[in-house]
Amino acid sequence: MEFREVPFLRLTVPLCAGVICAEYVPGLTVAAAAGALFALAVLTLRLLRKSYLSDVVFGAALMLFLVTGGYLLRAGERVSLDDLDTERQEITLRLSGYPDRGNSGCSLRARILSTCSADSVTFPRGSVLLWFIGDTVPASWKPGDIIRIRVRPVRIENNGNPCEFNYSRYMEGQGIKHMAFFRAGDITGYKRGSHRSLREKSLIAAHGMIESFRRAGLEGESLGLITALTIGDKELLEKERLTSFSRSGAMHIMAVSGLHVGMISMALSWLLFFMKGRLKRARVLIIVPALWGFAFITGLTPSVLRATIMFTFLQAGSILNRPAAGMNNLLASAFILTALHPSVIFEAGFQLSYIAVGFIIAFYTPLYKLIKTRNRISDYLWQMTAVSLVAQAGTLALSVRLFNIFPLLFLLTNIVVIPISFAVLVLAMLMLAASPLPALASFIAILLDSLAGFTLGFTRVISSTDHGVITNIGMSAAETILLTVAAGLLLAALLRTARITLRPFLVAAMMLIAFNGVKTVNEMRRDRIITYNVRGDKLTVRQHGRLLLVPSSPGGVPPEVQKHACTRGLKIEQIEPG
Repeated sequence: MEFREVPFLRLTVPLCAGVICAEYVPGLTVAAAAGALFALAVLTLRLLRKSYLSDVVFGAALMLFLVTGGYLLRAGERVSLDDLDTERQEITLRLSGYPDRGNSGCSLRARILSTCSADSVTFPRGSVLLWFIGDTVPASWKPGDIIRIRVRPVRIENNGNPCEFNYSRYMEGQGIKHMAFFRAGDITGYKRGSHRSLREKSLIAAHGMIESFRRAGLEGESLGLITALTIGDKELLEKERLTSFSRSGAMHIMAVSGLHVGMISMALSWLLFFMKGRLKRARVLIIVPALWGFAFITGLTPSVLRATIMFTFLQAGSILNRPAAGMNNLLASAFILTALHPSVIFEAGFQLSYIAVGFIIAFYTPLYKLIKTRNRISDYLWQMTAVSLVAQAGTLALSVRLFNIFPLLFLLTNIVVIPISFAVLVLAMLMLAASPLPALASFIAILLDSLAGFTLGFTRVISSTDHGVITNIGMSAAETILLTVAAGLLLAALLRTARITLRPFLVAAMMLIAFNGVKTVNEMRRDRIITYNVRGDKLTVRQHGRLLLVPSSPGGVPPEVQKHACTRGLKIEQIEPG
C-alpha cells in the first residue's frame, strides 16, 4: 500500500493537527483566521492552473487551510457553550436520556432551554449534568420530556491532580459545561415530551429492549451482561464483574462500538456471499441500512454512530478494487467526524476504535497469509488470533495509558469471548423478532442465559489467574504516540506492507527510549510536596526523586496517586501519617 493511494491521510492529519494546536495553544484565533483566508485565496488562484494537482504551492496552501481550519473549528466549538450564573435559579430543560444510576445517586443529561433568575429570562446554549439526590428519579421520565427545576449550577472543573483524566474537556465535548444537584422538592414543573427527535426515539427503543429481555425471563447478572453486550448499558452489572472483564482483556466487548458494528457487517456479508459482481452494490445497499437500523435500536450513542459511519465508508469502499480503499475510507470517516465535532479526537473511544480498525486493515491480511491451513477449526483459531494480535499491537500503548494494566491472557480471552458475544448479539436480535411468540422468545432467553453464565464464569477464572495481569504501569502522551508508531512501523517492515526497512522502527524505538530517559531523569531531580484532591479532601504527599511517600490509610493508596505514579514511573511507599 502506497501513501499516495490514501489521499485522505494528507487531509486528516493536518486537520487533526490544527485541532490539537487549538487545544494546547489557544488565543491565536485571529492569526488562524488570517492564515485560512490567505490559504483560501492562494487555492482559488492556483485552481485556475490546469496542473494544480501537482502544484507544490497548491499543496502547501491546502495544508495551511486544513491546519488553520481545524484550529478555527475547535476554537469555535469551545465558545459555542454559554456560561451560567452560579446563583440559584430556575432552569427549563429537555431530558437527553434515561438516568444513570450510581453509588452516589442518579445522573441525567439535559439540554438547557431557558433560565429564569429574578425577572430575567435567558436562552443559553449547551446542556447540563444533573445529579438527583435520592433513591430514584420518577420512573415516568423519558428522553424528550421537559422538566423545570430550581438549582445552583456549578462549573465542571478538573480536580487538578497530576496526570488525571481531563474530565472537563470530555464533558465540553459532550456539550456540557455545568452540573447541578437537585432533590424532589426542587422540581417545579414537568411536561411529557412531544415531537421527540430521532435520537430520543432511539433511546426509548433501546430501553424497550431491556424490558423485552426481562419479559423473556432474563434476570440478574445474565440480564446485565446481555444488556451490556447488546446496547452497551452496564448499569445492571456489579463493579466486580466489570473489573473481571477488564483484567481478562474482554472489556472492549462491553462497549457497543466498532466490534459490534463490525460483527453485524461481517455477518451480513457472509449471508449475502452470493451477491457478487454486479450485485455487489446491491449487497452494500442492504448492509448499510441494516447497520443504521442496529445503531437506532441501540440508542444512537456517539460510539455506535462513530462506528456505523466508519463501517458505512468501509462498505462503500468495498466495491472499489483498490488495495488502499479500506484505509482511505476509514480516514475519510475520521475526517468528516473531526470536521463536524473537532473534540472527538480527544475521546478514548474514538482513538481506540480507529487505531484498532486501522491496524486490522493494514496488517491482518498479510499476517493471516503467513500460516495456511485447510482445517476449518484451526483456520478459525488462526483468524481470531491474527485479528487479536494486530488490534492489540495497535491499542497496546493507549490501553496501558488509559487503564494502567495489561492483561497477559487477552489472546485466550478474545478467542473464547468474541465468538460468544457474536452469538449473543445474533440471539438477542432473534429474540426481539420472536417477541410476539412468548414460547420461542423464552427458549432463546434460556440459550442467552447459558451463554451469559459461561462468559461470566470464564472471565472470572481468567481475571483471578496468578500473574495473568501486569498492573501499575503507565505511559506519558509522547511515549504512547511513539510506541504506537513504532508498533506500526515494525509490523509494516516485517510483513512488508510498505516499502520500508527496519530503520524507521529503530529510529522510533530510540526516540521512545530517549523520551523515557528524559522523563526518568526529570523525576529523579524532583523533591517537592504534592497536594491531591481525593473525593473532596486534601492529601499531602512528599515526592523524593522517583519515590512517593504516601500517608497510610484504611482505604489504601487512592487511585489519583496510583494514576500519577504509573504515568510518571514512580514508586509508592506508604508511611505512617504525622
